Amino acid sequence: MFESDRKLRVAIIACGQAYQEAAAWAACTFARPAADVDEVSVLLPEQETEIKALKIRSKSFCFSLQKFPFRPISEKKFTSQLKCQAYLFAVSQLNEGDLLFLVDADTCCLKPLVVPPDVESAIRSGKIGLASDIADHHSRNPADPWYLAPTERLTYVNSGVILVSRHAQGLFERFCELSQQEDFLRGPFNDQKVINFALGKYFRDKLLLLDKAFNDIGRAFSTRTMIGHFAGGAGYLAKQPRKRAHQTACGVLVRGAEIPLTPAPG
Repeated sequence: MFESDRKLRVAIIACGQAYQEAAAWAACTFARPAADVDEVSVLLPEQETEIKALKIRSKSFCFSLQKFPFRPISEKKFTSQLKCQAYLFAVSQLNEGDLLFLVDADTCCLKPLVVPPDVESAIRSGKIGLASDIADHHSRNPADPWYLAPTERLTYVNSGVILVSRHAQGLFERFCELSQQEDFLRGPFNDQKVINFALGKYFRDKLLLLDKAFNDIGRAFSTRTMIGHFAGGAGYLAKQPRKRAHQTACGVLVRGAEIPLTPAPG
């Protein structure tokens, strides 16, 4: 494939005032030249109106705002349904040469997104790339519909950053189906629960573990970090101090300054 055929894209999913505000900050860090990304977009459900800050920054930093069709079947696990439908929409829009990072609104880009050739090849073959979470949240209760036996469990991954190509669309169709089943309209971790279950149960050969540098979870990042992730308390960003920490980091980055980093191990 010619290099000109390859596009590196980033899509950020946002819904609600707090997450639109976070996406407006995050998108600026991915859209600046230092990130070395071809296209950045913020995805909103078609029922939602863009806030003023998102409109202004999309013009200033040249990222796009897109609407996706969202059909919730229940008020329960709203976030899980929202994100799984947005994932599927984003993947369905990809061209043959595209690579796409699906990232949460509470992320930021610290340095150029460099995808190693072996990782790119695996993603183009239909695998999806995710980094391990900071803890193993596999259910230990056999009564839970999302329970996996120990022999079925893969590395528990965090869904805040996902690297994909169009060849993974079938996986996202399955994620979407599961997110709308009654059994999955409860329990913790929203789309992350769905993805970890489906990977262990149905797509065991499709998971590619990404280096932590692509999804560095916390408040302090290393010199290797490409994507920082201010994760925690899914669905409650507006009420948490991580919102201010995320905005502060993004503000520093878009001004062309550097945030404090710790030396990479080794």
